[in-house]
Amino acid sequence: MGPLERFLGLVDALSLWSGRLASWLTLGAVLLLTLEVVRRYFFNSPTLWAHEVTTLMFGLLYVLTGAYAHREKAHVGVDVFYARLSPRGQALINLLGFAFLTLFAGSLTVYGWQFFLASWQNKEFSLANASLPIYPFKLAIPLGAFLLWLQGFAQFLRDLQRLIRGGKDAH
Repeated sequence: MGPLERFLGLVDALSLWSGRLASWLTLGAVLLLTLEVVRRYFFNSPTLWAHEVTTLMFGLLYVLTGAYAHREKAHVGVDVFYARLSPRGQALINLLGFAFLTLFAGSLTVYGWQFFLASWQNKEFSLANASLPIYPFKLAIPLGAFLLWLQGFAQFLRDLQRLIRGGKDAH
């Protein structure tokens, strides 16, 4: 296995890891919401933190699943035209799409990092619950965007190989 294949395998593993982490976060958020509902409606004893923590957890889910969805080809696409293209044509479209992914994920990484840094420097905590720090959750924005770009870059390299090899799969 060459260095390119090792790199692509590492990126795929990172994306798979982020998807698995998100699945566990989903379970945690559902259990936490269930606990909150039981406490609120059966014991008239709601928490001050559960709703906000689950909102932050769902935000984590949103940003951490992008790379996994890209790896699994689960993002929405216009398959009516794309499916009719040859493998080389599909690779070419994917290569062009990578430019847009780079603009999106790159912007989200840069501005998300600035957003996190400002929160971290100010030691931002929740307005509703002073014991809940917000800045660790904001770190997920640039991290998730970078993971998405990285998975897109791996796909870019695979599509470039497919284009060069005349449509043969690069795996």
